[in-house]
Amino acid sequence: MTQLYRRRWPALCALLLAEAMNLFDSTVMPIAAPAARADHPMSDTALQWLTNGYTLPFGLLLIAGGRLGDVFGRRRVFVIGMLVFVLCSVLCAWAPHVAVLLTARVVQGASAALIIPQTFGLIRAMFAEDEVARALGTIGPVMALSALCGPVAGGLLTDAAGWRSVFLVNVPLGLAVLAVAPLIREDRAPGRPRLGGLLRGRVFPASLAGSLLFFAVMNGLVFVLVLFLQLREGKTPTGAAVTLLPWSAGLALGSWIAGSVLVPRFGNRVMRLGLVLVLAGLAGIAVSFTAVPLLVAGFGLGVFTVPFFGNALSVAAPEETGWASGLLNAVQQLGATAGVALLGAVFFRFGTSAAVLASMVLIAGVLALTAVMVPERERAPSVGAGGS
Repeated sequence: MTQLYRRRWPALCALLLAEAMNLFDSTVMPIAAPAARADHPMSDTALQWLTNGYTLPFGLLLIAGGRLGDVFGRRRVFVIGMLVFVLCSVLCAWAPHVAVLLTARVVQGASAALIIPQTFGLIRAMFAEDEVARALGTIGPVMALSALCGPVAGGLLTDAAGWRSVFLVNVPLGLAVLAVAPLIREDRAPGRPRLGGLLRGRVFPASLAGSLLFFAVMNGLVFVLVLFLQLREGKTPTGAAVTLLPWSAGLALGSWIAGSVLVPRFGNRVMRLGLVLVLAGLAGIAVSFTAVPLLVAGFGLGVFTVPFFGNALSVAAPEETGWASGLLNAVQQLGATAGVALLGAVFFRFGTSAAVLASMVLIAGVLALTAVMVPERERAPSVGAGGS
C-alpha cells in the first residue's frame, strides 16, 4: 500500500488546476478565434491551426512527456512544463502578428505534453490504495466544470477585454500551481516499462481507437458549432458560448451522475449508455439546433468520459503508468486535432448538418468498439479519469 502522504490533498488541487488549464486552452480558442482573425487577417486554414497548433504538438509529444517523467521525475518534469506554459501564454497574449501567435501556441502545446502525463503517476504516488480511485474520480468533475466554464469565460473575456485576455488568465493560475508544486511528492517509474504488456491485450488497443474517434467528435464538433454560430448566425463570442451552455451543462451533469450513481452501480458498461445518448442528441441537433438535443448530447459525453480513462488504464502496471497515460492522451489529442480538421472541412464545404452526420458515424464506431473495450464479464467498477 502507498504510504500516506499528509500533503496529498493540496498537491492534488495543483494537479487538478493544471488539468483544468490545459482543457481551457484547448477549448477556448474556437471561441476567441474569430476575434483573433478580426485583429490578424488569416485564412480558414490558419483559423483552424489556432486550435490545432496547440493540440497537435500536445498529442505528438505526450508519450515522450510521460517517459521523461518516468525517468527524470514526474514532479520535476511537471514544474518545467508549467514554467514554459506560463511563458508561452504571455507570448500568445503579446503576439503582434499571426506567425508569432501560431508559434507560441505550438510551444505551449508542447509544454502541456510535459504536464498532463504526470498527473496519473503523481496521484498514485501520493495516495493510499483505498484513496486512489477517489482521487482519480475528482478529475472527471473538474474536466466537466472546466468544459462548462471555459467557453463561457472565454466568451466573456473576449467580449470584455479582447481575445488576448484568454491567454493572460493563465499567468496567475500557472503561478498558483507553481507555488503549490513543492507539496507534490516526487515520483519515478520503479522499472523499465514493458511496452508490449498493454498492446498485446484487447482493452487498451481498443481504447486507443475509441479515444481517437470519440475526441474527434467532442472537440471537432464544438469547433464547428462555434464557427456556425459566429460566422453564419452573427453571434458574439459570449452569445455563442451561452448558446452552447446546454452542451456544457449536460457534460457536467452527466459526469456527476455517472461518477456518483451509474458507474458504482453498473460498472464501466455505462459507456455504452453514454454513447447512445450522444447519438440521440446529435440526431436532434441535425434536425433542430436547440437546447434539448445539446443537453442530451453533452450528458452522454459526460456519462462516457468518467469511466473511460479508468477502464483503459486499469490494465497498466505501475512501471507502465507514464507511458500508457501519455499514449492514451496522445491519441486523444490527435483525435481532437483530426476532428477539428475533418469536421471543419466538412462544415466549410457542405454545412453544419453534414458535419453533425459525420460525427454520428464516428460515435457509432466508438459504440462498436465497446464490445472489446468493456468485456461482458468485467471486474469491479473503477471510477477514474486521466488526460484533457
